[in-house]
Amino acid sequence: MMPVASASNLAAAPDREVLIELLGLHAQAMRRMPWVQAWIVVGLGLFIFVHVNHWLFLGWGLLTIAIEFGRARFAAGVLRRDLSVDPYRTHRQFVALAAVAGAGIAIGAVLFLPKIPIWDQALFGATLLAIPSAGVAVSQSSRYIVAAYSVAILAPGGAVWCVLYPSQALGGAVLIALMLTVLILVATDGEKLLRRSVNIRHERDRLVRDLEQRNADVRSAMTEVQGAMAQAEQSAQARARVLAAASHDLRQPLHALSVYSAVLASKPAPELLNEVSGNIDQIVRSLGNLLNGLLDLSRLSSGYYVPEHEAVDLGTVIAGVCAEFQHAAAQKSLSLLQELQPTRVLGDPVAIGRIARNLIDNAIKYTDQGTVRVTLHPEKSSDDQKAVLTVTDTGKGIPASEHSRIFEEFYQLDNPGRDRSRGVGLGLAIVQRLSELIGATISVESTLGEGTSFRVALPALLGAAAPLELLPTQQAHAALQGVRIYIVDDEIDILRSMQALLGVWGVESLTADSPEAAERIFEQSGRPHLMLVDLRLGQHEHGAQLADRLRRQYGPFPVLIITGETASEALRQANESGYTLLQKPIAPEVLRRAIAVAIQTRD
Repeated sequence: MMPVASASNLAAAPDREVLIELLGLHAQAMRRMPWVQAWIVVGLGLFIFVHVNHWLFLGWGLLTIAIEFGRARFAAGVLRRDLSVDPYRTHRQFVALAAVAGAGIAIGAVLFLPKIPIWDQALFGATLLAIPSAGVAVSQSSRYIVAAYSVAILAPGGAVWCVLYPSQALGGAVLIALMLTVLILVATDGEKLLRRSVNIRHERDRLVRDLEQRNADVRSAMTEVQGAMAQAEQSAQARARVLAAASHDLRQPLHALSVYSAVLASKPAPELLNEVSGNIDQIVRSLGNLLNGLLDLSRLSSGYYVPEHEAVDLGTVIAGVCAEFQHAAAQKSLSLLQELQPTRVLGDPVAIGRIARNLIDNAIKYTDQGTVRVTLHPEKSSDDQKAVLTVTDTGKGIPASEHSRIFEEFYQLDNPGRDRSRGVGLGLAIVQRLSELIGATISVESTLGEGTSFRVALPALLGAAAPLELLPTQQAHAALQGVRIYIVDDEIDILRSMQALLGVWGVESLTADSPEAAERIFEQSGRPHLMLVDLRLGQHEHGAQLADRLRRQYGPFPVLIITGETASEALRQANESGYTLLQKPIAPEVLRRAIAVAIQTRD
């Protein structure tokens, strides 16, 4: 908070500036005074020189001119330095010099008035009265300078007059006093006028500053409005581009599904049925990827996603992501190599996992032969510590002119036909927005015909940690044999499809479409090896609360929470529960591996 100025301080500021202005004007006038004083000496000499001692008169004249030269030199020095340093001291010095100059002139009155005729005395006296009057202008309305100069001249001259003419002493004294009073009053009025002009200038400067500030505020507001309008226009264009591309990429697979549905209704031969089922599986995966991408993009663009800040075993997260893509890489005869140093960071495991997943998925899709290499290592500099994730492929490479565009929504290189097996063009856009959200930096290096390398630098490096051994795919499949799992979801279609899938994997499953139905299953069959529960069950109790209550009642058992929620509050509830969170739609291999890991590490 700014300190409140006192009334005396507020009044002192204008008075100080008035004094500084006065000193500058007075100093400028002082530089002309030697020439003025020289003409005064010459003028007096014309009518009294013949009546007085010539050498004495010349000595007096040179003395007064020398005094004015001294004042002029002092004034020149004042003009060369900063008047605002100590204006009050400078003013006192000017007052003292004025008194010295007036006393020098008064010496002439004391020396010469008694020795000249009466008419010359009258002319000499009139000159003495005129000199202080002219000093009002020279003093630039300083009543103190005028008073010092006038008293120093008129007091000695008046005293000599009264001695020469005692009968007129009273009248002379009154006349001199009146003259001094008038001169000081005139100087005071001039000082008030100067103060008023300074105050007017202050007000003008304040108004100019206020006007400039308001103009700056208006320009700043206009700049912000223009920026907001440009950003809104860019967002509108981006939404239109996303909707146009999404409309195409949704219509195509839905149309294909309707055709395959008609084929299935005609009871095709087993060979055709296998082909149709494989194609339907591919289409459903593509739709799931598109839906996931659109939901992630929506959450990131609208600010709904709130990143977590927790200690993350980065090596374990990346190793788990790599395990998900081993099968996809093997299908294309690619080697998915890992060089993961144990590393821990403070960040959001979901966001980091999604960044790695999108980069690895993108590398596999756009690499026809060779390898996809995933490396993780800490990188320390003098002022920063980071963990660096690098995904390098041996694909076709990306032209330098396209490096910035590959992060746009639905932008794909070398896929004019919108082949769904090569993705929908949202992966890198999501990677860039997630990186910005968690404070990571992403860069790309690519050589045509040799491959591409994406580098993600994650901040807040904590240190090293031993990675967790993950179950291989075959071991995960074997771990599910004879397992009993309870599925709780308020969607009947999800219950049926999940039960069918688990049955294919050799898992015994029971389903419940409400918390009450889940309680009946627990009462009849006891606690399971694992419970899959939806976060939102359509009632007051969400899945994490139901799991907590049943675990307290029947003892500990593993829980996987499945959700399609995108709002930050719902996701925060799931994260705070401490249970593993799976986001709908879930790839079958991801679900199977999550189930196997949960059962392996159950209480």
